[in-house]
Parts: sequence; C-alpha cells; structure tokens
Amino acid sequence: MGRWTKGIVVSAAAAHATYWVWESAERWESEARRANPDAGVGAGFIEGALATLAWLTLVPVLLWAGMRMLRERDNQLLVCMGSATWIILGTQLTEGGISRMETELFLLAFALLGGFLTLLRPTAPTER
Repeated sequence: MGRWTKGIVVSAAAAHATYWVWESAERWESEARRANPDAGVGAGFIEGALATLAWLTLVPVLLWAGMRMLRERDNQLLVCMGSATWIILGTQLTEGGISRMETELFLLAFALLGGFLTLLRPTAPTER
C-alpha cells in the first residue's frame, strides 16, 4: 500500500471516528439539558466541553497514531495541516444545517486532502 493510500485511509478513519465521537457527545449534552431544564447555564456544560475537546484533539492524535501504526514517518505536515483543516471544516459541520450527504462529502474531501498531504514529505537539506 502506498503512502498516498495510507494517508487517505488514516484521514478518513480519523475524520469519521472524531465526527462520531463529537456527534455522540453532542447528543449526550442535549439529553443532559433536557433531563434537567431548570439547571440553568450549567446543564450539559461538561458534556459540551468534552465534545469540543474531542473535536479539537482527536484528529491530530488519530492522524499521527494511524500513520505510525502503518509504519510511516515524517507526518508533521499531515498532522499540522490536517488539524488546521479539521478546525476550519468543523465550523461548517458543527452548524447542523447541512445534510448527511454534505457531511460525507466534507469528510471525503478531508480524506483526499490527507492523502495529498502525505505525498509532501519534509527533506533534510543537502550538504555541500
């Protein structure tokens, strides 16, 4: 399996896993608010904070760990740019105004970008 393919697979898995965890945590937050509507501002706060923490931290960790499990090194660009792209993409996905098909297209675009980013490897400068 080539580096490009590994990047696509790992990026797709990281995106879908993170989206699933975030969606579950958001549902958990919503249920906590409905269960205790008189709790005020604090109802569902912990659940919402966990959802946000998962959204921001899971993708970089999963991208790095997935590529390392597939024995690929020099993944700094994938992790850094993939994380930045995920945060920007998250502003669209978390709005809730897009359909499931549009969500999958966003996740597909993220996976393809991840594959492209794995093709760009940092190289050490040559000595003269």
